[in-house]
Amino acid sequence: MITTERTAVPSKGSRRQLGRYLGAAYLFVFVGSAVSGALWPPLSDGITPDKLAEVGNDPTLLRWSAVIELFITSVGIVVLGSLLYIILRKQNQMLSLFALGWWVAEAITLAMSTIGAFLLVPVSQAYVEAGTSESGGLLAMADTLVRFDRLTWEMHMVFFAVGGLLWYFLMYQGRVVPRWLAATGFGVVSLGFLSTLALFISDADLFYLGFPTGAFEVLLGIWLITKGLDRIPSEWAPS
Repeated sequence: MITTERTAVPSKGSRRQLGRYLGAAYLFVFVGSAVSGALWPPLSDGITPDKLAEVGNDPTLLRWSAVIELFITSVGIVVLGSLLYIILRKQNQMLSLFALGWWVAEAITLAMSTIGAFLLVPVSQAYVEAGTSESGGLLAMADTLVRFDRLTWEMHMVFFAVGGLLWYFLMYQGRVVPRWLAATGFGVVSLGFLSTLALFISDADLFYLGFPTGAFEVLLGIWLITKGLDRIPSEWAPS
């Protein structure tokens, strides 16, 4: 007699619990990024003398922005990518590992971007203390640090976009969430990717194309927390 065995099917409760973890990770990363950006808004055109003096007199917001970016957003990206890998690796292990690698690179690049912010604090304080005697050189140094921060931040968006496109493709293929939701994720990440490419290629700042990505991550996070995963790709696979 021929028999076939099937892997143990995760219960609905297990899928919901894993979905809650994933949804919480999405919201954790979004909140970290939003708070960090609110504390220290991007200075795409460089830094002005007034802004440098403001930082030198009170660097608290800049320090907190860099700390949150480093220890909450960057770490959260690695946790989020690891959870997605756990869920989707049986769908396609190679693509899942590839996507995880891109998001680990994203986290590392984002962490590197905080170097400019951390170094800007002593430079700004020296600028305030120096007055006009050495202000020109310190302002140029500060501008270099800000541009380094912006360049590495934009580079991290490239890693995010490539990894995100792979994750949402796997979600769509594996029906982990409703297909319309996965397709929406693929679409908004593509828009954000276009804005990053436009900045690198033509210096056109189409930052507004990235807004739908943040809104979608909030939607997906809430959906996963309340609904859980529809299924796990390995649950119906024959052993």
